[in-house]
Amino acid sequence: MSDIQAFFGIAPAVRYQQGPKRYYFDVALGSILLSGEDTGGAYCLLDMRVAPGKGVPRHTHTLEDEALFVLSGELEATVGDEIFILRPGETLIAPRNIPHQLRNSGNLPNHYLIMFSPAGFEEFLKATSVPAPDNAVAPSEPPTIAVRNVFELASDYGIQFGQRGPTVTSEGKSGS
Repeated sequence: MSDIQAFFGIAPAVRYQQGPKRYYFDVALGSILLSGEDTGGAYCLLDMRVAPGKGVPRHTHTLEDEALFVLSGELEATVGDEIFILRPGETLIAPRNIPHQLRNSGNLPNHYLIMFSPAGFEEFLKATSVPAPDNAVAPSEPPTIAVRNVFELASDYGIQFGQRGPTVTSEGKSGS
């Protein structure tokens, strides 16, 4: 990347990737479709698949905003004290410094794209993931080493776990 591209945050080149490598990212099966290197640091784009009932515990990104786009299945996203059920074609943004969590609330594996801006979160995934075979499906139990790495390395990447979240009543509504 040239100094001019870096200064202005310009993507260094056209990027085409056929059949990206697949990884187990904690509870998800995913791929890094575009990295910060590909986008001049502007964002990274990930492809994720999560098994029914699985998800990421409540956490906060202090360095980047997170945008979600559901391709198939359902994705329950709790951002702050609001709970959203995203279905195919729906989007949501979780701004930095607001606690959130994600969970597949459906009966089938889901599939969604997730974008982080600015880029950098993909480096956390590279540090905490383990390779998955080409025919892998979303894991019902994540690899032990991946989970351990997530909690050990999170703070190095501006991620905090365990902030207070909403309670959910038996009617499915959020409250304090």
